[in-house]
Amino acid sequence: MKCSTALGMILFLTCSNNLFSQQLPLNSGYIFNMFQINPAYAGFRDALQITSMFRKQWTGIQSSPQTAYFGVDMPIPNKRAGLGFQFVEERQEISKALGAQLSYSYKIPTGESSSLSLGLQAGVFDYRIDYTKVDVIDPNDPMFSQDISQSKLNFGGGFFYSAPRFYIGLASSNFIRNNPISTETGNANSVTQNIQAYLNTGYIFTLSDNLLFKPSVLVRAVQGRAVSMDVNANLSVTDQVSIGVSYRQKSALVGMINLKILPDVHLGYAYDYNTTQFNNIVRGFHEVMLRYQIPLLNKQFQSPTKIFN
Repeated sequence: MKCSTALGMILFLTCSNNLFSQQLPLNSGYIFNMFQINPAYAGFRDALQITSMFRKQWTGIQSSPQTAYFGVDMPIPNKRAGLGFQFVEERQEISKALGAQLSYSYKIPTGESSSLSLGLQAGVFDYRIDYTKVDVIDPNDPMFSQDISQSKLNFGGGFFYSAPRFYIGLASSNFIRNNPISTETGNANSVTQNIQAYLNTGYIFTLSDNLLFKPSVLVRAVQGRAVSMDVNANLSVTDQVSIGVSYRQKSALVGMINLKILPDVHLGYAYDYNTTQFNNIVRGFHEVMLRYQIPLLNKQFQSPTKIFN
């Protein structure tokens, strides 16, 4: 068995349930794209927002995992509602996951500068494990002669509350606990859509006219697994550049930067330093994000929370 394939198989067989329990893989750029984790955020910016992201994991290893993301969200003109679409592709050595989601949100003003948004989402997800790509000693081994693929429908929902300097959101996905791929070889080779929840909150401190400090926290819970937490801190300078650090519990230290390269175009980069038991094997994760915004006018309700990310 080739070295890269062997490593991929080891990590896949030990971590597959964790990797595929996510409906849409979480990346570090969610801090600048909260629509990714909460459908209630769809259309929240009062702008047509187009976001793309590419994430490469474990650099230095051939065929290492990678994720591509594309999302669009916007408010419905003259309504307190928003629409959004997300597409994600996640590839590993012998596996691939594709997902597409539609989201709808409804915004309820709760004060002069605060609001509560409710969101729903529906998505179709396709999972594939191709054992025929593995270079094995015995080509007649039935386990490595399978190319398994199946698609499933799933749903999610959430709420998002914002005030001028504070926000809190709670979202849950995989309402249906599907088991799209299950083989006779046992749980190590099965794929399950486990119920998961995201709770995130943040606050803005004004340090000066051109300097904002934005701490935030994200708590993740996946059915059957330990709760984990991200602690984030971002510094925004003159609304042109944002520099941040993040600690992902028992997983990674993250450094990130977000630049406004044009009035409506943002370019972001993040580097995750792996702090797990594999840190001597893998070199880290690179992530690049590009966001384009087209402002929309004549909205019934506009929230200053757009400065949060």
